[in-house]
Amino acid sequence: MPVTPAALVTASSPLYRALRQYKSGTPAVASRQSGRLASLLDRFVTRHLDCLAPDGLDLCTVVPSPRDGRPPPHPLSLLLATSRRLPEVVDALVPGPFVIAHRRPSVDGYRASGAVSGMRVLLVDDLYTSGAHLQSAAVALTDAGARSVVATVLGRFVRTEGPRLRCARCQS
Repeated sequence: MPVTPAALVTASSPLYRALRQYKSGTPAVASRQSGRLASLLDRFVTRHLDCLAPDGLDLCTVVPSPRDGRPPPHPLSLLLATSRRLPEVVDALVPGPFVIAHRRPSVDGYRASGAVSGMRVLLVDDLYTSGAHLQSAAVALTDAGARSVVATVLGRFVRTEGPRLRCARCQS
């Protein structure tokens, strides 16, 4: 499924640091970073919501934390709820019976509620690294009968270090 990022981030970017700290920092740091992320989200939604979903949206949901992660509500749900342009934020997904591994989406990674049947859903995640969680969540929403699923992330992680990419054909 196509995923639209609000921004590209690297390991050394301030946005990457903000995305990491809002989830796991001390309460004061997390609160400060949440304000910054809410501002980014609001600017992105104001400019691009009609591009993402020209036919409109019925509800918004987030990719939940893994089963062993933090309990609901997800901090991103709270950020989304501050936007005046987004539809109602609903916790429509729960972790499923199978663990989602890095780069290994799972059709049983999440379960969706019946509330998404026939709905146009905006699926939001904070950080997209391999896409396994977001893709697994999109499958769950589709399988539960969502009419359409539009995916967006605050930050899309891109690597700047490591081996140079080479052409598969000529190796240059």
